Amino acid sequence: MLGEGRPGAVDTQDVLGAPATRRDRVYLEPGVWRDPVAWTIAALVFGAYFAISLFRYLRLAPASWDLGIYTEYVKQLSLLRAPIVDVRGSGFNLLGDHFQIGLAVLAPFFRLFPSPVTLLFFQALLTALSVFPVMAAGSALLGRPSGRLIGFAYGFSWGLQQMIDFDFHEIALAVPLLAFSLSALVRGRVRATALWALPLVFLKEDQGFTVAAIGALLVFDGLRAIADGPAGSGRRGSIGWGTPLFLWGLTWSVLAITVIIPHFNPLHEYYYWKDGGVVGRNSGFSAGALIVQTASGWPVKLQTVVMLLLPTAFAALGSPLALVALPSLALRFISTNSAYWGTNWHYNATLMPILFIAAVEALARWRAAAPGRRRPGRPGRLTGVLGDRVGRLGDRVGGLWISLRDGLARHAAPMMAAVAVALAFQFPLSDLWQGSTYAISPHVVADNAAMAVVPDGATVQTTLNLLAPLAARTDTFWIGNAGNPLTEYLVFDGENSGYSPVPANVPAFIAELYPTAGYQQIFDRDDVYVFRRR
Repeated sequence: MLGEGRPGAVDTQDVLGAPATRRDRVYLEPGVWRDPVAWTIAALVFGAYFAISLFRYLRLAPASWDLGIYTEYVKQLSLLRAPIVDVRGSGFNLLGDHFQIGLAVLAPFFRLFPSPVTLLFFQALLTALSVFPVMAAGSALLGRPSGRLIGFAYGFSWGLQQMIDFDFHEIALAVPLLAFSLSALVRGRVRATALWALPLVFLKEDQGFTVAAIGALLVFDGLRAIADGPAGSGRRGSIGWGTPLFLWGLTWSVLAITVIIPHFNPLHEYYYWKDGGVVGRNSGFSAGALIVQTASGWPVKLQTVVMLLLPTAFAALGSPLALVALPSLALRFISTNSAYWGTNWHYNATLMPILFIAAVEALARWRAAAPGRRRPGRPGRLTGVLGDRVGRLGDRVGGLWISLRDGLARHAAPMMAAVAVALAFQFPLSDLWQGSTYAISPHVVADNAAMAVVPDGATVQTTLNLLAPLAARTDTFWIGNAGNPLTEYLVFDGENSGYSPVPANVPAFIAELYPTAGYQQIFDRDDVYVFRRR
């Protein structure tokens, strides 16, 4: 039946190997867009994630200044202005921090709905959209029941939850692009793989290395096809797409880091070289020093790796597709900044589609090799790079590996779903059943009243928790930055000022900070103040 994606309708290894015949293509299409369960899972993902991020915003409890930064960035693009983001620093062009011009696709929507909520809405929507290609890969290669379970486990994986919980970031757009690209790859669609991967370079400067890894995987597949002779003739086009994709990704990352970002940076440098240690500029590089630096903090890094593999029941380890995650992970682990090593923030979100689709590819091969298969089929599309060699090594080790492999092949999908449910109690999804998530305190009411005093288009300095809502309609500066100009208004939340010690007398504190500015207090409620320059 069209769109059923039944396992066994065409051999799983044929799906991953040579191009399908016209008859086979009928069974390769999982019809995921017509599956009501897929839409239900995606709707639940969207609803849960939008609720988490929306109520964090409404409580005025941001995790950092990022939502304020990106609100002002997209606002400037929507007005066809240079992306000067005063939240980041007075007169700071955000292209001097990260290469993220791809966010311009959100600018027309922000122009219609000028609010940080617009960014949060699309972040949740794009995350929900990425469920479809992951489920499509699972349904095509493993059957619809397994595909649904894997789609559920992916949609609620902890890496995506952390991205949602930590405000907004540009990689929200990278998640669905990676999912569509790699889903096409495991289903033998080389051109679609490349076309979905191409825009990734415009979302962040490090994504080019991931694109290059996808291109390298295609090249290796093409080389293996040549080694296979006539049997691999249908896959030799992988080199034709993989080589330019590899060069495209590598070129854009190098160009962004060494030319584009320094051009827009006020110091004409790539700011994050400071975290590079022995690979940073003006640092002595040696292989030994790099190994020592990478091994630093290994308990945290090892825990992160285990947590990354746990949602796929460690099945992702069986696929060479997991190698696509290495550039992102290596850049983080080489860094001397420990904030990149762990499971917090948004840094693990782009690894989720990679590892889940890698798990699908591995499970498809393992099912094909399991006892009782009528046709074991040819080695899969990716197995020539690494997977078949790992499999043969495991076979030589003995029955333990074979038993483990066959057990995962049968039960990994429900195991993934069970892990997702279990981890929900430890990650942000648990906020959904906490009453405090939806409580708007009187202090927040006072904050909103204070912000309402500031007219649209004014210049204003404020504390971190008020940056995003004010940035949507004013020229906003974070009061914690040095070098800010004297703004027309100053909104100060005494309870969330970020100053230590906390100012006991806010009006006196402001008078001391700006003795000649002539700020006059015009609002005072629940330790929230508004000052206007005379």
